[in-house]
Amino acid sequence: MKLSAILLARTLGFIETFDLNPRGQVFYPDVVKRIVERYQFQKFPQQFQDFDEQKGIEFLSGKIGGEVIERLVIYNTGILIDTRSSTNASKALLEDALSWAKSTFGLNYQPEMIRRFGYVSQITFYSEVSLNELNPALQKLADRLTSIVSEIHGEKVQYQTSSLAIHHDPLTRKNGIAGLTIFPRADTPFSRNKYFSEAPLPTDTHIALLEEFEGDVLRQNDLSKPRAE
Repeated sequence: MKLSAILLARTLGFIETFDLNPRGQVFYPDVVKRIVERYQFQKFPQQFQDFDEQKGIEFLSGKIGGEVIERLVIYNTGILIDTRSSTNASKALLEDALSWAKSTFGLNYQPEMIRRFGYVSQITFYSEVSLNELNPALQKLADRLTSIVSEIHGEKVQYQTSSLAIHHDPLTRKNGIAGLTIFPRADTPFSRNKYFSEAPLPTDTHIALLEEFEGDVLRQNDLSKPRAE
């Protein structure tokens, strides 16, 4: 497996933001002004209707030091940061932002107030295997479909397994968590074995899991090959 690009590295810290400002003494427009100054956001709340924590107070395209922040959103139940570096970087930026806001505005913040973290990782990568190679039955099914559809249309129409999705049972929890998905990269021929994948995982864990999966498929295929006498 070869990483092509990190498209999204999202970290969401679950924290009740009312607890950060328990007596309502922090004036949001003042906070926004200082956030924009510190992070150089190019789009930020300016109208009254933009300050709705239910929908999310959104800042776009910022930077601090060597880190680019694609998106910062403040909800009443959490704070979200998107980068394209890694979820570790996004998490560090989130924690640093809260510490900075505490010292700057006197917010009532302690690290343990973040109940938990959630992640979304999106990457593209090249693989040594195609999804057809997951199981001989998939290859057979794709080949049969190719043959039948090609005959119907009078031209070769090549079919291949084009998605893998692993999800939890949505009826087992109130709020669903994203699954692991793998698709051929849009606008890229199947033959290049370039894929898009999303997972509810830290970036490094996501990549490691895909590497492990590819290795398992390669070993499985090696074991299934007939041995020379």
